[in-house]
This record gives sequence, C-alpha cells and structure tokens, in this order.
Amino acid sequence: MDRCGWCGKEIPRGRRFCSDACSERYERTLAWDQRCIKWFLLLLAVGVLALFAGALCEQSALVGGGMLLIGSDILLFPLVTPQTIALLGMRAARRAGRALGAATMAAGIWIGWF
Repeated sequence: MDRCGWCGKEIPRGRRFCSDACSERYERTLAWDQRCIKWFLLLLAVGVLALFAGALCEQSALVGGGMLLIGSDILLFPLVTPQTIALLGMRAARRAGRALGAATMAAGIWIGWF
C-alpha cells in the first residue's frame, strides 16, 4: 500500500492522493514553497554568516543569534525532502520540519544566552 502525498493515509497502489482535496492542498503548498525559496535561502545564508562571525569573534551571543535565525527560517519555511514526504505525507513532514526549527531556535537561545 502507498501513502497519500498530503495526509499520509494508506491508499491503494498506483494512486498518489486519497482525495481531490488532498491533491489540491499538495499542489498549493508546492506552489507556495516555490515562491518562498529565495527568502528561505537568504535567511539561511544570513544565519550561517552570523554563525561564522560569532565563531571567529568568539561571541556566543552571535552564534546563538545565528542559530535562532536559522531556526526561525526553518519554522517559517519548512521545506522538507521528497523522501520525508513519501514517508510521512506533506502535512506531517512539514510539522516535523517546524518542530526541528523550534528545536534549533531553542538551541540558539541556550547557546547564546545561558
């Protein structure tokens, strides 16, 4: 049995989605991801630069700020891999991505200010 590309329910072999509503939500999400990828990459690059600058200057607040920025980027734009989507479905994979973004933010707060 295969899984629905959006909700992750088990469906008969040969189908990608369990309903037309799931198919529509999946396509809308992919279109939104394509529009937001440039912002994701920009925030990611700024976060990585902040991490490097913090490491070079030996300032844990700057390192934590970089991790906080990367975590918030992942939280805002949970771009997940096709393998994760195939395993969990788009909805659950994006939730897992947001959870990892929140964990990265928490690690940034911990490193930077504690």
